[in-house]
Amino acid sequence: MVREKWFEKVLWSYMPCHRKGWAVMFAIIAPMICATMWATQALDALGREDIDWLPFPFFFVPAWLALMAITRRHS
Repeated sequence: MVREKWFEKVLWSYMPCHRKGWAVMFAIIAPMICATMWATQALDALGREDIDWLPFPFFFVPAWLALMAITRRHS
């Protein structure tokens, strides 16, 4: 079974070269951004402005790891 090539390796990163690559990136990045913004607003509403930085690594790291696994598999 041959895997489809959705990403191309450019220097040290992966760039989408197929519409499925763009779709995968959108499917991972868009919910991560929405969840980060929602969590930041929830912390602000609870009066915890001092830990506004917390949602970003909490949602970014798993999204980044998932995206890196997919890009390596489909490059």
